[in-house]
Amino acid sequence: MLAGEPYAEIRQLSAGLLANGTDGPPYAVTFAPPTSRLDDPLDRSATVERQMRLQRDGHEVAVLLTGTRLLDDTGSPGGLVLFLEEVTHLLRVQRMEAWREVARRIAHEIKNPLTPIQLSAQRLRRRYAGQLRDGGAVFDECTRTIVQQVEELKALVNEFSTFARMPAGQHTPHDLNALVEEALVLFREGHRELDFVFTPEPDLPELELDREGVKRAVINVLDNAVAACAGRRTVAPGERGRVELRTTYVSRLGIVRLEIADNGDGMTAEVKARLFEPYFSTKREGTGLGLAIVSAIVADHNGFIRARDNLPRGSRFIMEFPVRQQAAQLAARARLGAYGA
Repeated sequence: MLAGEPYAEIRQLSAGLLANGTDGPPYAVTFAPPTSRLDDPLDRSATVERQMRLQRDGHEVAVLLTGTRLLDDTGSPGGLVLFLEEVTHLLRVQRMEAWREVARRIAHEIKNPLTPIQLSAQRLRRRYAGQLRDGGAVFDECTRTIVQQVEELKALVNEFSTFARMPAGQHTPHDLNALVEEALVLFREGHRELDFVFTPEPDLPELELDREGVKRAVINVLDNAVAACAGRRTVAPGERGRVELRTTYVSRLGIVRLEIADNGDGMTAEVKARLFEPYFSTKREGTGLGLAIVSAIVADHNGFIRARDNLPRGSRFIMEFPVRQQAAQLAARARLGAYGA
């Protein structure tokens, strides 16, 4: 079960726990009083804890491993217990909260001086551009550049602010299919060179959603899909970019699944591992906040998001939202059925 190179560290830790005395590696003991090391002959029943990264189904996951050595009546090692807890999502949330604080501070410090800078440049341009004969074109170009760059900074600060203050919306019952259709209208009109195919689940239950937040999440993922299709390095003759969307109700799990797939070049394993980290982007001019905001929105709904390969090519984003009212709906139906009987 623990064979192979990915589990070498676990095997090493297990050997250290089972070793009798100085043969074991000097792992720090975290729960055994007094604090000691596994090579300390005075402590034979230590418990160790270590965070590590493992490969599972081709994806890297963070794992917190806790190991305890079991002793028999004579004090000799009789076995060990290993407990592995996946903490990938927990670490992601911790990093997200830290980056939110960074974003809040950046937005606060940058936003205040931007408007005065922009207004001053516009005022100078209006007042002196027509009066300057020599160098008037240069003056006009410089002031226009200032105004344009300030606009771009404002857009960046707005992204910081959005990321820092999430979640913000109220959750009310909504039809996810209708919400996806609303977002798709913008892309179908703006990207006629691409094919957008939406396959909705006909009997999709209503979800408790932050309408604007989820719509923003869908738009952000669609933006990535469009960019992936546009940036394809190899395209077969006549092959068009294609974005497929599908909603599915998984009743046995009580979740609604939204999948958005493209036929771009796909992503490497390293990119997928860091995809939802704030300020990580593969785009030259990307802020690295788009998918971080998506992840925060989905987490606010107690949902999950993950990225997978879209065979034979491309990427697939899968968002899952819990049907929170499922138990109440079933109870109401049961009561109605009892009254009818």
